Amino acid sequence: MTQDRSRDRIQSVERAVAVLRAFGGHDATSSVSELATRVALPRPVVRRILLTFEHIGYVRSENGRWSLTARILELGAGYFAASSLAEIAQPAMADIVARTGETCSIGELDLPDVIHVARVEERRPLPDAVRVGTRLPAHATAVGRVLLAELPEEELESYLSRPREAYTPATLVDADGLRRHLRDVRLRGFDLSIEELHPGMIAAAVPITVDGRAVAGLTVSSTTLRSNAALLEQAVVPLLADAAERIAREFRAANPGRFRA
Repeated sequence: MTQDRSRDRIQSVERAVAVLRAFGGHDATSSVSELATRVALPRPVVRRILLTFEHIGYVRSENGRWSLTARILELGAGYFAASSLAEIAQPAMADIVARTGETCSIGELDLPDVIHVARVEERRPLPDAVRVGTRLPAHATAVGRVLLAELPEEELESYLSRPREAYTPATLVDADGLRRHLRDVRLRGFDLSIEELHPGMIAAAVPITVDGRAVAGLTVSSTTLRSNAALLEQAVVPLLADAAERIAREFRAANPGRFRA
């Protein structure tokens, strides 16, 4: 568990970051009132934060609506450097897409969600398709559960103590049932999700493990019209496992200071 350092935190910075994050997953533009509601802050506070970000070029205002500018991409540039997991994984992900004809993604755990940090698609994405930066509930996705399965026991039990939403009749939300499922996932090294987040959507995932620690999950998603659980396990999971090992080796080699000798 992360040590509590609340006395060292700067509240104004936390509020500013919350306003930036409030733009994610919503319409391209937002009003001050909409943003204030999302972050549960007074409108004058949110307005001053927006004016500050406008001054340094991260947001713009037009007709009372606020939006992010391209400059905001500077904040993520370091993550997508040549030594980043997303950059290193691209060739392996493209190979999986070419061999399966399905979409391949990488997700990182950010409880209670998993954030998609890389994605390669074989087909033109649908309007509501998952994109880089999208957050999905960890318990309802295969990629989320392969990462939950690798959590330290104390952290996992803390997560399981909180309620979870059922998105379809197949979503596993019960703490005891999820605990047993995660134990099985850890033993077999992969997971399948069959219509647990959206009807008709299925996926397989494996962890990307470096020095015994899962740094991310690698997943292939499909639909019940194109695939099924047996096909995913027999044809896709072995490809994911091989790719995850390759990505892990290259990621470790590209970041020698991050991992132990």
